[in-house]
Amino acid sequence: MDVKCTVYNHSDDVNGDNVDVRTLVMGLKGNSEYTAQVIPDHNPATTVTSKTDSEGIFWAVAKIPNGEKSILFKVNVYEGKGNDKRPVVSGDDDAPCYVILFPSQIGK
Repeated sequence: MDVKCTVYNHSDDVNGDNVDVRTLVMGLKGNSEYTAQVIPDHNPATTVTSKTDSEGIFWAVAKIPNGEKSILFKVNVYEGKGNDKRPVVSGDDDAPCYVILFPSQIGK
């Protein structure tokens, strides 16, 4: 399982910078639905449901509004829709979030 996050600097100057949390899991059942529950340390949790490809690869992106307040993003992946069962795999981001500047910010 691989979890990475990206901060979009100045993406929302009123509410704070948005963060994408990307989750990649290999070795799951092919063509099956899984739900990723993303649990930031300082923001509300969110879930994303997606279907694996034929080889069992799960790829999901969760959008975390005002996510720059969080420094750790834990992810639990559940088989099927919802997060009311035992997770099949868990992990977290292992590095600080990568920061992306908008074109108008480059060179400033």
